[in-house]
Amino acid sequence: MRVVAGTFGSRPIKTLKGDTTRPTTDKVRAAIFNRIGPFFNEGKMLDVFGGSGAMALESISRGIEHAVVFEKDVRAYNVIRDNIKTFDLEGCVQLKKGDSMKLLETVSGFFEFVFLDPPYRYEHTLEIIKIIIKRSLVAEDGLIICETDKNYDLPDVIDGFYLDCVKEYGISKVRYYKKDN
Repeated sequence: MRVVAGTFGSRPIKTLKGDTTRPTTDKVRAAIFNRIGPFFNEGKMLDVFGGSGAMALESISRGIEHAVVFEKDVRAYNVIRDNIKTFDLEGCVQLKKGDSMKLLETVSGFFEFVFLDPPYRYEHTLEIIKIIIKRSLVAEDGLIICETDKNYDLPDVIDGFYLDCVKEYGISKVRYYKKDN
């Protein structure tokens, strides 16, 4: 696995061995960033299920100023921490250990995009999205991007956010939700 583009383009990303995490592939990350604007001038992003930290690293590489990453699994947390140190991004990436639902109560401000790639069969994805919306964590023109198993169902409208686009990549489905202005 590697950073696809930007300042850190082609640099390798350390991942956790085994099936504890399911990192977003290079191909899917590239497609996501091509859809949302390949580069940014500034802003913040939130990765609710960090895994390897690849989405945060890719975001910073492409111009996002600050990333917040949640990770519950201790081994995955350590991999993300190592990646942050390897890329010398301690000042740009805030890593928080614990349950995502609880950690959402600890963040504030507006994020240009919030990324969720929950473990397959995770049963609280919709609830997490509703908390993100209720806490007003998404910037006015921001997005909630959710990667799930392609058979996982989510509604087209969630508390004032509508499904703008859906893309399938193999066994994964990526949904883009926008605020209904």
